[in-house]
Amino acid sequence: MRVGILDIDTKKETDGFGRKSKYPNIACGKIYGYHKLNGDEVIYPYNGEKVDRLYISTIFTATRPMIKRMLPYWEQRADEILIGGTGWDDYTKAPYTITELPPEIEAIPHMNWTYEMYDINYGIGFTTRGCHVGCSFCVVPKKEGLTEYRDVTVKDLINPRGKHVILMNNNSLAHKDFYKDIEEIKEYGLTVHWDQANDITLVTPKVAQALRSVDYRGFDGKKKQLFFAFDLMTKKKIDPETGGTVTYDMTKVVPERVKLLNEYGIPSHHLVFYMLIGFNTTEEEDLERVEILRSLGCEIYPMLYRDLNGKVGVDWRGNPQPFHVRALRDWINSGVYRKTPFKDFDRRDRHKKQRQIEEMQIAMF
Repeated sequence: MRVGILDIDTKKETDGFGRKSKYPNIACGKIYGYHKLNGDEVIYPYNGEKVDRLYISTIFTATRPMIKRMLPYWEQRADEILIGGTGWDDYTKAPYTITELPPEIEAIPHMNWTYEMYDINYGIGFTTRGCHVGCSFCVVPKKEGLTEYRDVTVKDLINPRGKHVILMNNNSLAHKDFYKDIEEIKEYGLTVHWDQANDITLVTPKVAQALRSVDYRGFDGKKKQLFFAFDLMTKKKIDPETGGTVTYDMTKVVPERVKLLNEYGIPSHHLVFYMLIGFNTTEEEDLERVEILRSLGCEIYPMLYRDLNGKVGVDWRGNPQPFHVRALRDWINSGVYRKTPFKDFDRRDRHKKQRQIEEMQIAMF
């Protein structure tokens, strides 16, 4: 059988195969491994090569319209097409439509196959899945559930070609085996990158000491970085111990826990905060979060909200996002926020004028 794998979110490199993606697709690694073990020919048909079966995987909802447009083209080049991934799933209303790999493929350990397929020298994967927080803007509780559970160990993810491992866990600090992960990272002399935003409310002296005890890094294994989230002004979540609801004022929690990390030897400039904008915060609240992080000396990674089915430019109610959000993102990403007030940022006026033009156009119809 001739099998094609299209990882839609992979950046194609000079070889044209897309095998050196920054973020390998673990599902594609399992598919690759299954068909290699069965003696099938596996190719990456980016140039329209014909195959017997074509797997199409997408992580991001933004690529779903493109897949639908391309389907007639791919249907002429494959006898069978299987499409899946978080970006293809439908979260419009429960019960959600969630695609899954066939059981025989899901059972394949992905690690070495993923490393071979993408030609990478670092380990990557999940030691735990699920998240008890249940943020409404996040797909994880709907796809993996509100309880953290063990997937594999750090040892399982080690790539023989390197000593760097990337953990894509959704809430590493919440699982009881977090400290086992820490011990394995140290035992095998690894550098580690926690790719998803860790929950700053879970930082205790014991957690801070554990984080400080390992060689934490950014994705590329070079820069010293730890990632956390400052997505909301007020955070509500289920307490995994009591089952009750706990409410946090994040404008107080973030400074408190950053200072705690500082006390245990983790400097502020190692800390990167994902900051969701365009969801349910006002311009004043966004600027307050920026000022808190700037004054603490932390890095900021702004993220524009898009709904779970990929619609852009809307807030949590489906209304148009305030005009300031894109200008705010540019203000932060450009680094100008460190020295120039937002009200004086030149792109702000451009974004405001663009919104006024769009509103005028809408009013004409």
